[in-house]
Amino acid sequence: MEPGTAAASFDVVIVGGGPAGSATALSLRAHAPELSVAIVEGGSHGTARIGETLPPVATELLEHLGVMPAFTEQHHRATHGTAAAWGDASLADNDFIYGARGCGWHLDRASFDTMLLREATRCGASVVCGARVRDVDATAANWRITLGNDTSLRARVVVDATGSAATIARRLGARHIVADRLAGFSCFYDGGSASEQRTLVEAFEDGWWYTAALPGHRRDVACMTDADIARRLALADCTQWTNTLAHTSHVAAAVRDALPQQQVIVRTARSRLLDTAAGSNWLAVGDAASSVDPLSSQGICRAMRSGIFGSYAIADLLLRGRADALERHAWFVRAEFTQYMTARRKYYGVEHRWPTSAFWQRRQCHNPQRHA
Repeated sequence: MEPGTAAASFDVVIVGGGPAGSATALSLRAHAPELSVAIVEGGSHGTARIGETLPPVATELLEHLGVMPAFTEQHHRATHGTAAAWGDASLADNDFIYGARGCGWHLDRASFDTMLLREATRCGASVVCGARVRDVDATAANWRITLGNDTSLRARVVVDATGSAATIARRLGARHIVADRLAGFSCFYDGGSASEQRTLVEAFEDGWWYTAALPGHRRDVACMTDADIARRLALADCTQWTNTLAHTSHVAAAVRDALPQQQVIVRTARSRLLDTAAGSNWLAVGDAASSVDPLSSQGICRAMRSGIFGSYAIADLLLRGRADALERHAWFVRAEFTQYMTARRKYYGVEHRWPTSAFWQRRQCHNPQRHA
């Protein structure tokens, strides 16, 4: 569907064309083909995106969504393990080769997201690109979604897949419960150590660094710390960011011969949960429902899995008349986030080298705060 055409009605309108939104559409088209689906994607997949590690468990999700052949054709960079200097200055290896699921991948995220959206279109979802949602109104029978280009769509169910901004859910009254102030300060490099194919993670006094080799002989390097600490370190400044990187051992070595782009990309990476991930004929999926620390390397998998489970809830509501379907989806989101927080505290609790560091002290406790 092209912007500027007459209003159209769908059973489901998904706002957001990232992995969560595309997975919701793909799963609906596969398991509830009688439901009509539209995706509204306001941005562009042509720019570089942060979040490039896909662990081996993703194979099952990609196969379930029916996109594994298209994914394989993209030739993303295989990775056979991770290595972390965590709790100790030396690297500890976690080799995927000893697992049953095979390798993981370092992605070209823009290409990956575009593939998922293209596959959703191929499976019958209508896609509106380049038009942001201006307003969402509930009528007696359905939703009216007004776009920035003055067109509108109607839907029986609206899905918020707008990422951590949770644009639709927050308009409808949902609020974030925030667990931390983590932010990522990233820079892309051309070249670097060709022999280092693992994802490297290295803790330091004020947070942790990671680097991953990407397709096209590129490499992503990121410093993860709390926003207030980042301001003290002036990490948004390229020179200060580079100086801080120079004090690492393993990550700095991986980019010793690489050429950096003279730009630091800043992204929020807070762990947070919506106080409710569903309401009357709407639900949130992916990072819109809850977002997790990138240390887990599970962000994309969680987004796709959330979209799949969200599609089941929608089908239960619209096709089977189960009035509690969306409430059960919200319960699942809360339960999954509780499990994640337990694992997060356990993993951060391994690092004891900097007992007076504010960053590490904050992660020995959990005191989430409601945030608009």
